[in-house]
Amino acid sequence: MQRKRPLQREAEIEDLLWLWLRGLKEKGWHFRKDATFKTFHLPFVDHEALLVVELAQEGNIIRDRLLHEAGYTVLRFARNDAQQNLESVTDTILAVLKDRA
Repeated sequence: MQRKRPLQREAEIEDLLWLWLRGLKEKGWHFRKDATFKTFHLPFVDHEALLVVELAQEGNIIRDRLLHEAGYTVLRFARNDAQQNLESVTDTILAVLKDRA
């Protein structure tokens, strides 16, 4: 039995989150993957809802400030937390989206 490499597991959780976010299109939300904002990379974003979702331990202070000034909310989750409890992550995202409906 082969062990999965850490990078492969990270990619898997991002893929699972992306599949879930894409499924929100049926509910009227439109997330994009690997989008840009000014000169910055956004892992997952719904520009209409002004919501950025990322799996990371820490963010970019300048990017986060510019996003905040433009009205965006950044939801940042640790990869380990998402791997252990993706349902909690998705519940948090849904709660924010419902507030924006």
